[in-house]
Amino acid sequence: MRPADGRGLALVLLICSPMTAAAGNDVASATPQARADSAAAAEGAWTAFLDGGLDKAAGAFRYLATLGVATPDPEANLAILTRDLGLHDEALTHWVKTSLQEDARGFIWNQRGWAYASLKRLPEARDSFLKGLDRSSTTADHAESQLGLAVVTRMEAQPRQAMAPLRALLEQNPFDQTSAMKSPFIMAVANFEAAQTASSMGERSSATAYLRQCVSLDAKNLECLKALANLAAKIGDIRQAWYSYLGLLALDPADTQAARQIKKLAGSITGGPGSALPVRRIGRPMLAPQPADDEALPAPGPALRVGLFTAPDGRPTTASRIDFVANSDFKVVALSGDVIKDDGKALHQWEVAFRPESHLVELRDNSRNIVFTTKQSFRIIPNGPAASVLLKSARFIDSTGFDMGDREVRGTLEVAPNLYGFKLINEVGLEEYLYGVVSAALPHQSDNEAYKAQAVVSRSRALWFRAHHGENPERTDICDSEACQKYLGLSEEMRAAADAVRTTTGITLTKDRVVALVMEHDNCGGVTEDGRASLEAGAEDMVSVSDGEHPAGIGHSPEQLELWTHEYPGPDRYCEASGSAAPAESRWMRIIPAADITERAKRLRDIGPVRQLLVRKRTATNRIRILEVVGSRGSLTLEGAKAIAEVLSPGSLRSTLFTVQPLMTGSKADRFIIWGAGTGHGVGLCRAGMLGQARIGRKWPVILSHYFPTLKLTFETPAELPLGHVKKPKNPHWNKKPQQ
Repeated sequence: MRPADGRGLALVLLICSPMTAAAGNDVASATPQARADSAAAAEGAWTAFLDGGLDKAAGAFRYLATLGVATPDPEANLAILTRDLGLHDEALTHWVKTSLQEDARGFIWNQRGWAYASLKRLPEARDSFLKGLDRSSTTADHAESQLGLAVVTRMEAQPRQAMAPLRALLEQNPFDQTSAMKSPFIMAVANFEAAQTASSMGERSSATAYLRQCVSLDAKNLECLKALANLAAKIGDIRQAWYSYLGLLALDPADTQAARQIKKLAGSITGGPGSALPVRRIGRPMLAPQPADDEALPAPGPALRVGLFTAPDGRPTTASRIDFVANSDFKVVALSGDVIKDDGKALHQWEVAFRPESHLVELRDNSRNIVFTTKQSFRIIPNGPAASVLLKSARFIDSTGFDMGDREVRGTLEVAPNLYGFKLINEVGLEEYLYGVVSAALPHQSDNEAYKAQAVVSRSRALWFRAHHGENPERTDICDSEACQKYLGLSEEMRAAADAVRTTTGITLTKDRVVALVMEHDNCGGVTEDGRASLEAGAEDMVSVSDGEHPAGIGHSPEQLELWTHEYPGPDRYCEASGSAAPAESRWMRIIPAADITERAKRLRDIGPVRQLLVRKRTATNRIRILEVVGSRGSLTLEGAKAIAEVLSPGSLRSTLFTVQPLMTGSKADRFIIWGAGTGHGVGLCRAGMLGQARIGRKWPVILSHYFPTLKLTFETPAELPLGHVKKPKNPHWNKKPQQ
């Protein structure tokens, strides 16, 4: 019961109401009171569902069934609720009932098929998916039917027969953006199933091709990456195996098997492991030290200290050597202010290297002569008005999870030695920094209004980080990974992005005239999340908004949520209007082995083989806030996106807006089919939606007011937030010994 708002109490009273069945058989012609009661019961069921009261929600839908209510469909909703409660026989009964309705869609028959498959009633599952093919009115339903047929046929140990529906499915064009009836999000899993099927028939080359295609369609499909790594190791493709295991470890640093395999394979790579990395190489600086007559210099602004080559979590990485080339003559200045070298020549390649035997950092000129040795920080300062430094051929103690490629950065470069090597800091003006950040944030050739909106968001974030950075030995304000804002310097700069930065110079998003911490993410899946509900630190000023022309969103029943995650989003969503968002960011699908979840849960506590994933609470936007992982010997309660991802899919769970279909073996789960929407925490700016609004002609202030209705645009650089206003973020990695 929920006495705070009365809805839970109202639900109990409604279920106990002495209304007669006759009074509710035709709700359309029922009394106004009967219609109000059924509406209240449906609302109460929805509230109970969000609060994890699945039994209470099921009771409300049973009551609606006695009234003869058609919408929301009581049987379909009861099927989902009983499935989520682990009552698979009862769930099947409800799917059968709703599928017998004359207008039952392909979606309903597909869910009946999964219910049969979960109970290992495979012939009946196959028949249901065939019926789903016949009844499908959308490409997504049709694709799900084909996938279901393939999964069931492979479960029957008939791999060759399973390839037929998979080939039919894979013949669809996953990149077709011209039709509203699309299902590209199923393609990654279809390739994975095709790879598993081909592998079981001994066709390893085909399996490898399918897995590579899976990873190209969805780089966050952990199962595909793991299977590709294992298969490459088995067939002796050492480079592919090593690189794939490195990708696994970047997503899941606690994956000890991947770490062992990386170490084992590294010694077998001809030319060393570094030669197996597809890193970016740049020959010489691109920026001219003297700007052209018609080229405006960036506006002056506060300087930012940017930590370079940082891991996804913002952890700075220690280098052991690097080459650099300045675009103009330069000088080298020690931490004390003494000038070490004042006649460094433009375009000469110098080297910085760490000597572990002495713990000294050496600076060598282009003739390999030692110019300077030190344990203290020093700076490379180019002399030109448009100064830049190219960083080349870097080597690191730990090369996992970040972009190691060559990069050219504006401003100056600082080298900060430590006991294990040195770290690199770029000191650059705010507006120059934004050239690279805004370019990296959006797809090339995005609309100008999107670049402008992104420039204001990125400027606001940079200033907030500058005012609230944690204490660290390198005195950096911000990192260059997506933990702060992705930044690769001139290596990513686009002219349209630079123009947008100049157009919006000094403009920020503020709350009470101080810079706000604005949040952003790739794709909201149709509706953004409320900041307080997200548990994201500092997101209190972010509110939920519909990412479409109409306020209508996901819906108000378990069935509508299920449909939302199984179907490609409609054209009324802004995130679809741009046509440039990656399909896997909008809708995604995963088939996760229960054994993998069991192993990851064991890192926290041994709960035995996983039997069930039980949603204990969803937010108002349907995102999962609390998930219980139920095992044979206990359970784990996970709260928040990070905790849920660490057990379900570390570094690769795109969002918590998902539904779960288990495939069982008796009382134990075999696999979990995850149907998801969106990528990221969903709070604040939806970049895909921003691109869509720009594409349909909206101006950047209108776009920003849509996603940040509680914030104001300030058309001058405001004072920075006092550090005491917001708790400083903790960074436990600054003083941690780097991995060897």
